[in-house]
Amino acid sequence: MDEDEWDGFEVAYRAAYRPVLQFLRRRLPSGDAEDAAAEVFTVAWRRWGDRRGAPLPWLYGIARKVAANHRRASGRAEQLGKRLEIATTEGTEASAEDAALDRLGAASALARLSPTDREVLLLVSWDGLDVGDAAKVMGRSRATFAVQLHRARVRLERMLAHAGPVSVSVREQPLTSEGRRR
Repeated sequence: MDEDEWDGFEVAYRAAYRPVLQFLRRRLPSGDAEDAAAEVFTVAWRRWGDRRGAPLPWLYGIARKVAANHRRASGRAEQLGKRLEIATTEGTEASAEDAALDRLGAASALARLSPTDREVLLLVSWDGLDVGDAAKVMGRSRATFAVQLHRARVRLERMLAHAGPVSVSVREQPLTSEGRRR
């Protein structure tokens, strides 16, 4: 752009900025109107040599197209936001089928454990006994039972990890001094 063209653009910019901005504010949210006005004058600057006639109607033509593009982009962004919101809420709520499959996976992993490991885990997890009481039921010392419980939990965790994603976690909380989960 030579100096005369630049001067002509500057004069048109100063005279037309407010009218173009008002034109855009009637068609777009006010926050988008300023951005769109900047885009209008960027396009106008690049294509200044292509214009025909008075600058303001030509700038309105550019502004009309820019506003349409902003509305389309806004609509796409809104639709994407809705889809993401739906996907996010659907992803956080497990369906009954998924919950049943998770339970079946956990039951299947538990069934593959040795009878001793299964009994140790069930006494603590299912029956709610502490390590001392469960050790008495199994006829073992408290220390021996605590070691068996730890090893059974590790084996169950490995089986669950190999079975795929399961929402049940046996080690989501640390052990207390009694060997129970908090």
